[in-house]
Amino acid sequence: MEIAGTVENGVVVLDGSVSLPEGSNVVVIYRTTPVIRVAKNQKRVEFPLFPSSEPGTLDLTNERIAEILDDEEIETMRRTWNESS
Repeated sequence: MEIAGTVENGVVVLDGSVSLPEGSNVVVIYRTTPVIRVAKNQKRVEFPLFPSSEPGTLDLTNERIAEILDDEEIETMRRTWNESS
């Protein structure tokens, strides 16, 4: 069993709510580099903004972003209504 933990004031504190029976023999391995875990199924993030050939050229204020999102929602609702007709 491998249980992660950290040293706080000279005492090893286990992560989470793990508790071991009193008197258990343990081995502590000091890692000089952090363990980095990568998700098996990585997915690219897609932002709900429209594509542009020149990124950063659009004046995206909070109000403009709200308008874009409202337009997308309205278009989605229209498609839903057309499909159900």
